[in-house]
Amino acid sequence: MCLADTSALPADVAGYKGEQLVNAAAVIRAGIDLGVDQHGQVLAVMTAMGESSLRNITYGDWETSGVTNPDGTRTTSIGLFQQQDSWGSVQDRIDPARSAGLFYGRLTQVSGWQTMAATLAIHAVQRNADSQHYARFEDDATAVVTALTTSCAAGSGAWIVPARGTVTDTFGTCTLDRPGGECHKGTDLADGTCGGPVWAASAGTVRSAGTQPFRGYVVWIDHGGGIVTGYFHMEDGLLVKAGDTVTAGQQIGKMSNTGYSYGCHLHFQIEKDGKPINPEPFMQTAGAPLPH
Repeated sequence: MCLADTSALPADVAGYKGEQLVNAAAVIRAGIDLGVDQHGQVLAVMTAMGESSLRNITYGDWETSGVTNPDGTRTTSIGLFQQQDSWGSVQDRIDPARSAGLFYGRLTQVSGWQTMAATLAIHAVQRNADSQHYARFEDDATAVVTALTTSCAAGSGAWIVPARGTVTDTFGTCTLDRPGGECHKGTDLADGTCGGPVWAASAGTVRSAGTQPFRGYVVWIDHGGGIVTGYFHMEDGLLVKAGDTVTAGQQIGKMSNTGYSYGCHLHFQIEKDGKPINPEPFMQTAGAPLPH
């Protein structure tokens, strides 16, 4: 994943730079690995902003302000999330990915965390003295997560990989029982989560956006020269409409499981003069190989 390539990260997002964005990338990557959706990733980045300004520090409130626990003992907070001894070992709490994993583990145990106000969901985990402490970081965290996951669209030229994840089914396979007994006319991409961004693979004009039988929510983009791309099984609430002009990497929707689909994924289809072609060699030649 490109999130592991620190040289590919933006120079500045909402005032956060360098090691801060490297740490944010580790937090996001940990969420992806654990199957936590983008909303959960935003909450984790908000938390790290509010606790350490996304810096992996080896000290906490006791050292800086003399803060104690309710029982009078000194706090033992360290790392991005300022986790105390009860969270785990020093090695785990000072490691950005592992400390993020500890946070996600507790967050996902909070009943209703997905629909709670973001700062309250975080407060249920962190127990900060001020339950509204994290609210001020929501916009910045959203900007960081959006920027860093958008930069995960591989390819820096006219074409980019249209979703996070890896290839889970290839063009031409006939093993699944598909409607009409047809073989697979595209390539599937998935990262094990729902709700991840789907991006336009290249610049063009939206030919149609809506529902189609078996395909769920679909966007078709005309790129000229007889090349059209299709994006199937997306979530309700598409971000484009017919006639819109889009750029490479522009988000057009979210990955989902609508239509005739086995789990959340993006079916990515490329047609040349109205006939489906194998997306993998096309994208390889275009400089944006689909990841395996």
